[in-house]
Amino acid sequence: MKANISSRILIILILVIINCEINAQIPGFRKIRWEKERIAPGLVWKSSHTVLYDTLSQNINILVVNMRKRETALSYDHSRNQKLSIQAGNSGALAAVNGGFFNIKEGGSVTYIRTGGKITESDTAKRWSRNSNMTGSFLVGKDGIVVIDSARTNSWYDSHQEYPEVLVTGPLLVKSGIKGHLPLTSLVTVRHPRTAVGTKGKHKVIFLTLDGRTPEARGLSLYELTDLMISLGCGDAVNLDGGGSTTMWINGKPWNGVVNMPCDNKKFDHEGERAVSDIILIR
Repeated sequence: MKANISSRILIILILVIINCEINAQIPGFRKIRWEKERIAPGLVWKSSHTVLYDTLSQNINILVVNMRKRETALSYDHSRNQKLSIQAGNSGALAAVNGGFFNIKEGGSVTYIRTGGKITESDTAKRWSRNSNMTGSFLVGKDGIVVIDSARTNSWYDSHQEYPEVLVTGPLLVKSGIKGHLPLTSLVTVRHPRTAVGTKGKHKVIFLTLDGRTPEARGLSLYELTDLMISLGCGDAVNLDGGGSTTMWINGKPWNGVVNMPCDNKKFDHEGERAVSDIILIR
């Protein structure tokens, strides 16, 4: 009898912990007033210049994608870095965000990346060692379903061709509603501009940019970003490249389609785009 009671108590505690993780809400989230626009069937843009944690000015842009009506894919040029607005504008996409980590000076991804089922260059991970931040991955299956997962070995991706789109990135923020383990690195602990992607159920994907490094937009640590992605209802979420790379683009919008405030020019405007190697397209 005592053993049964102890087991029940343990189960209840686990459920409480899981529920707390799933329902964690970033301070100020309920006060956010979103501007919303339907870009196309299955694609909604939400934006807000708001305050989080009662004192931190933030500029947030979100793309909510219904994967029953839209598709996503990686676009990658290993030979040169280009501004996202140029890459996306040439692709015929509806919208895009910047992707994974890359070599700013020489170009090329610094993590495993596969686009259209192919690796367009020799495996970059043979040249670059995976660091403690690279604990997550963004995958798109042949069925078009987006999967956010832990990072696996390069050989695992080589042998699993059911995912034509693969990007190792990180850190992993949330998996199955549980917060991921975040390393004690400056990428995690310091407030920066952020780009992230999360999934809600099987068919809804949320792409987020959050600006920073200006008085008008302070940015978040990855602890805070994790809570924000959970507040948005994401059961799985992963961090993408941020900082000066953080960019969101929507076809046909002013400022060459750039709707956030990229900070590579150290100003709170739409003109601070950084040239990047890979982006995530929404079609």
